[in-house]
Amino acid sequence: MRLSLALSLLAAGASPPPSAETIQSLDVVIPLISSPLVSDGKTILAFEIHATNLSDIPLRLQNVRIVDADDGQAIATYSNEVLRQRVAQPGAGASSEAGSIGAGARAIVYVEPELPAGMRPRAVRIEMDGVAPNGHPFTLRSPPATVDRTQIPVLAPPFKDGTWVAVHDPSWARGHRRVIYTLDGRARIPGRYAVDWVGVDARGRVSTNDPDRPADAVGYDAAVLAGADAVVAATRDNMGEAGSIAGNPAHALGDGSGNYVVLRVARNRYAFYEHLRPGSIIVRAGDHVRMGQAIGAVGFTGDTTGPHLHLHVADCPLPLACEGVPFLVRGMTEVGRYRSLSDLGVKQWQDDNARGPLGPEWPGYNVVVRFTD
Repeated sequence: MRLSLALSLLAAGASPPPSAETIQSLDVVIPLISSPLVSDGKTILAFEIHATNLSDIPLRLQNVRIVDADDGQAIATYSNEVLRQRVAQPGAGASSEAGSIGAGARAIVYVEPELPAGMRPRAVRIEMDGVAPNGHPFTLRSPPATVDRTQIPVLAPPFKDGTWVAVHDPSWARGHRRVIYTLDGRARIPGRYAVDWVGVDARGRVSTNDPDRPADAVGYDAAVLAGADAVVAATRDNMGEAGSIAGNPAHALGDGSGNYVVLRVARNRYAFYEHLRPGSIIVRAGDHVRMGQAIGAVGFTGDTTGPHLHLHVADCPLPLACEGVPFLVRGMTEVGRYRSLSDLGVKQWQDDNARGPLGPEWPGYNVVVRFTD
């Protein structure tokens, strides 16, 4: 959904004098608003707002509001530090001024609004407040952006047993949510809802012996299970592993996912199981697999800082050229959460939010789960 609106440099509600100045606006694009999904017991939307400043002056965002387009009911407001943490400028690096969109620059606002109880909006509207260099405020109000209603696939657990940390967080600069691939003339986020499953033991350790040896990782070689009755859409099993975690080299763009299996779990819905151990993949394209069937094993292939299973769902079977879409996992029991991932591998998780068994959910940020299927 695209819009381009003029921004009046006037306070809201003021009568425009004859000399009122009008400037070019932000060009706003919302690539995709996926179906609402349940995570951490809450119903949320997760999407991005792309705002490009086509004027020759910088514009600073102060507030971003999301409202139900039909009745105007407020869904969420992002302001001050909360907003600044959600604004990123691709390619600008740390030198860019937080919240300010420079002339000719693009900013992306990452939002995950929680829906009020009972609300399932047909469409949402975005409102942005900001200020121009001369100090005058502006407000941008978007046309409605439709919320997708495609049914969200529910996947069975990727593992039979063990304790696993669902590593992901939209605030990380290099987290999956903020990694954009621009291929074939279009920017996409394949890992919008991706989860990295990292195995831990009862003390929170990720390694049983040498932390630099991949085979000593707690989750290494664990059987990876198909999440649904599905058709195998693609596989790759020709990449080797580095002998040490520190010695894992950089990979070409198309090789970052390592060895993988892609399952067609529904129409236009493909589940990706990545970084699998060399030689462990026991299916091939065209095979029909049953839910819970072993398809490979956790490994250390591709771009990774340690053995784990990367899992995401996308709208086509290509690792980098598809849009990431929501999925739910059933059979989980939360035993805790890591509030700081710097503790992963050195401390046990915090267990004050333990809950379950859960209904189908998208795993919360950095929660620790055991599977009960």
